[in-house]
Amino acid sequence: MHGLILSGLEEINYASDLPDPQIVVATDVVVRVDRSGICGSDLHQYHGREPVAANTIPGHEFVGEVVEVGGDVRRFSIGDYVFSPFTTSCGACYFCESGLSARCQHWQFFGYLPPPGVDDGGRGIQGAQAEWVRVPLADTTLLHVPNRDEPEQALLLGDNFTTGFFCADSGDVQPGDVTVIIGCGAVGLSAIRSARYMGSEVIVAVDHVESRRTRASSLGAIAVTPDDALDCVMEQASHGADNVLEAVGMPAAQKLAFQLVRPGGVISTVGVHTASQFEFSPGDAYDRNLTYRAGRCPVRSYLDRILAAVNDGDLSIPTEQIITHNHVPLSDGAAAYRMFSQRKDDCVKVLLSGMSK
Repeated sequence: MHGLILSGLEEINYASDLPDPQIVVATDVVVRVDRSGICGSDLHQYHGREPVAANTIPGHEFVGEVVEVGGDVRRFSIGDYVFSPFTTSCGACYFCESGLSARCQHWQFFGYLPPPGVDDGGRGIQGAQAEWVRVPLADTTLLHVPNRDEPEQALLLGDNFTTGFFCADSGDVQPGDVTVIIGCGAVGLSAIRSARYMGSEVIVAVDHVESRRTRASSLGAIAVTPDDALDCVMEQASHGADNVLEAVGMPAAQKLAFQLVRPGGVISTVGVHTASQFEFSPGDAYDRNLTYRAGRCPVRSYLDRILAAVNDGDLSIPTEQIITHNHVPLSDGAAAYRMFSQRKDDCVKVLLSGMSK
């Protein structure tokens, strides 16, 4: 099998001799990958902030065709065109039934293998930036692609868009709110669209990169640099923002979120933080009557709700504003990672082709 592997710090290699995925248990399927995404959270591994084993195949976003089916799989057949959340889920445990599928008692995460000396209990599995990928718990993890002509939309539903929606929902966005989104990558742009859907009256979008601010403006946000964010928010609401949606996962973003939120407001963060401490203290939070919510998006739990809104025409996914580089060959994966990491060529979202050529 052809695919990408993480070989070291900021070292992605294209390999042509990877083992083909196999059915391991009867609830597995194997999917031929049509498109896989490079996600901002992949950069934590790429830059060494979240160590992984050598030769890990990265990637947790994908759409593709089922090519092999385990004996206990009932909802999917060979030839079905499917997409997946970035974690697997059983659909029957306490957390799945409570709407927290990301913390399923049996979850596994695509694109992560633990480094030497770390026992993750088998949670990590090889990822999707390759020709094929094994999907455990297929019946309760995978979904059929709503429109085979729109694989890009399905891929965004598997992570970035649904994560942005979850961030706005966790931020308790209400009609008339002043909402701030920190980070205008794929998740941040999705959060802008979601906050507007939920009724936010004023949306301030914050990013260092001018081209990303332009994309945020096209979605109806007031787009500013981090240096200008406080003045902008105070002009819109002298008491501060009702909710701040943080989609970066870095200490500076957390610090800025605290500066912008009003007393009694909500900070909702879906950025993957790797720092060992907060940028504000428990006392700071107490003095602000702050609500702080963080965590992994339970994609599978949210998809029925989001798909219904999309199918009814009430909610649209801003695919054109998010996906900047499509059909990138796997063999160009190393260059694509560099471009994405360095935010060159107006890069917001890269979709890799699952085919080797």
